[in-house]
Amino acid sequence: MFVLLLVSLLLIGSSHTLQCVTNCTIDELNFYQPLQFNDKLCEQRISASRCSVDLDFNYYTHKYSAIFEHNTASRDFIYINSRSYLSYNVRYPCSKDANCALFYAQNRVNEMRDRAYNVTRIYDQLEPLIVNSSKSDSIQCYNIKNAIVQCAPTEICNLDYDQRANKMRTRGCKYFSLPTVMVYNSETYSSFDIACNRSLCNDDVTLSKIKTIFADNRLTDANGRIIAVGTKTIASAVLLIFILISKVVFYF
Repeated sequence: MFVLLLVSLLLIGSSHTLQCVTNCTIDELNFYQPLQFNDKLCEQRISASRCSVDLDFNYYTHKYSAIFEHNTASRDFIYINSRSYLSYNVRYPCSKDANCALFYAQNRVNEMRDRAYNVTRIYDQLEPLIVNSSKSDSIQCYNIKNAIVQCAPTEICNLDYDQRANKMRTRGCKYFSLPTVMVYNSETYSSFDIACNRSLCNDDVTLSKIKTIFADNRLTDANGRIIAVGTKTIASAVLLIFILISKVVFYF
């Protein structure tokens, strides 16, 4: 009975309703501009169990944007496809109070600004692995069975690696306009995705080399994954509940 009461109190405390700012977009701020609500643009509020913010950082232009919403899931998303475009997107939900998303965003902007990723240097390291500037015809790629296949002239090689299951999700030919590397991490889904226009560039060796480049430049950890702070927060809360329940069961 005591355990059930404790769990009920914890769930009640984590599911209270907040008055979250929603449908609020703050766009094109440079990395050194502080993030603040514009009362005229961000006056709409809605009752929700979690407030959230979606932050997008462009490391070539050194600008960022913020979108305040509610009840969204946490995620990190990294995207690079040229020397002039590296985007790092963070989505973070919280339930501490109505302003928790803003406080988180203000701190995260400072942290992300200090990372100072060098887009040109990173892409120069990736380019020999993913780009064939003279490609004018169809190329060969590996498929999911590691067999060599011929792609259509409009296709390039692609792989999607499932970082939770540690196995290839898809591999083969796919239409992409530009060679691209994407990393996506959320509470339920994790992916390391590579699109490249060199023959046979979607193999395990290329994946390993690109993961090393990302880790060396502090874009990801050694395994190619970044866990969103929102995910950590949620996981910590669940862990705390589990620990409390375990202690109560032990003593009673």
